[in-house]
Amino acid sequence: MISRIKGILIEREQLANHLSVTVDVQGIGYSLLVPVSDLLGTAIGTEVDLYADLAVREDSMVLYGFTSAARRSLFRSLQTVTGVGPKVALSVISATESDLLITAIVDGDQAFLERLPGIGKKVASRIVLELREKMDLPSGARSKDWRNDLKQGLVNLGYAEREADSAIREIGEQSDLSSALKAALSHLTAIRR
Repeated sequence: MISRIKGILIEREQLANHLSVTVDVQGIGYSLLVPVSDLLGTAIGTEVDLYADLAVREDSMVLYGFTSAARRSLFRSLQTVTGVGPKVALSVISATESDLLITAIVDGDQAFLERLPGIGKKVASRIVLELREKMDLPSGARSKDWRNDLKQGLVNLGYAEREADSAIREIGEQSDLSSALKAALSHLTAIRR
């Protein structure tokens, strides 16, 4: 696993929602995709230190780079949400500041998330439901009642309010919102079959 790359920035190309850069490390050029804000103003020939994430797929291996471990962690967290792959996660991180993104997730601001590239109504709802409890913000910013959040999320995903209420009663206590969402969706899927 490649987790960090330190070397000289030798190429930079701006693409639609991110940058493609090449970093020379002792004669070997590593190609990485990075958020626009991370290296846009960095001069060619400057030494850079990037926290990397290697995405291995059936037909490709792509390195993603970030100027901080926190941004890389946010990138990884976004990918745990169904419907968010590395390209969408990179576009989201490129489009907004990390603090604004985390605040939107914790506050359940789906409208803000829907304005980001690659994020529609359902994915915005999933991001809030699955990541809200995992974001590292003061506990006062978090929702006190996961049941209301779960019900709102299920309704946003297209389930009727009575179906959401029934699923919430059926699943009982859960350790966190993400577990509750998975249990509720499993229950609702089983009922619809």
